[in-house]
Amino acid sequence: MQMQRKIKKAIFAGECMVELSGNISSLDRSETKMQVNFGGDTYNSAVYFARLCAKSYVTHYFTAVGYDKFSEMMVKRFSNENLNVSLIKKIKDKYPGLYSIHNDVKGNRSFSYWRSQSAAKLMLNDFIDDERHKIFTNCDLFYYSGISAKILEKRFEKKLIHIASKAKLTAFDFNFRKNLHTNIKTTQNLFKKINELVNINFVSYDDILDIYGKTDPKEFVQNISRKNNIILLRLHDHVVYSYYGEVGTVIVPIINAKDKTAAGDSFNGSFLANETIDKKMNIEEKILQAHELTRAVIKHDGAIIPQSKMPKQKRVANENR
Repeated sequence: MQMQRKIKKAIFAGECMVELSGNISSLDRSETKMQVNFGGDTYNSAVYFARLCAKSYVTHYFTAVGYDKFSEMMVKRFSNENLNVSLIKKIKDKYPGLYSIHNDVKGNRSFSYWRSQSAAKLMLNDFIDDERHKIFTNCDLFYYSGISAKILEKRFEKKLIHIASKAKLTAFDFNFRKNLHTNIKTTQNLFKKINELVNINFVSYDDILDIYGKTDPKEFVQNISRKNNIILLRLHDHVVYSYYGEVGTVIVPIINAKDKTAAGDSFNGSFLANETIDKKMNIEEKILQAHELTRAVIKHDGAIIPQSKMPKQKRVANENR
């Protein structure tokens, strides 16, 4: 008799925004090539995690939206991507944030943001007495980012960090943004505080350069690692990791990118899928699997690739047995 699989609960918290992408220079003509979509760091990771863990996890996306048409379509997109929407708040007179991506010829990105009326900034307002509180503190995986924290008021930033720390497994990506993290000393203190609370900390070397300046990647990882956490520091051609105190390096293939949007987000989603489901896969394999998804994502325009373009993942085969 086959045992029934226990379905676990994952919560990804943050802001999904309306995304404008394409050739901005075409806007001076009527035949514009701009495209409208949805995107956001934790949302992107949630989508890829949900695609890879559909049989093992119910993946919730926690955010706030408005009552407008963009909000309606956004929530429908969440559902279409197999994300549970029961934790989403709707707020009157607020709307999704908006951002535009401009890619240069090398695939490097620059962003412009409009989020002054963003509903997601209020997603934790009136949360203390909310019945959903128990759902958050009893979940199997909670994932958030530095963007998720910094768009909130200071008191709710602290609340989010506290809630996240109560999950069985907490994962975090700082995802440094200069427009949100304006004080470097405060940013360094926030990074240190969160690193002490999370089980998995995803870091890009670009973020480290912005927050701490030039530093040796392996030395940095050794300095912040603990015996009960995982650190993954992503660079152009390798990943430096600390896996429960064991420090190492994995060389990854260099990729010619068409669009680097969601490169880190897709890596995180895949790694979390492998880490939470396949206990037999070693750390090097998990990193290489995650990099394979990143390779597929940055060969396409936009953050979310079609389901049909998802690379076959070793862990998916294990889950489907």
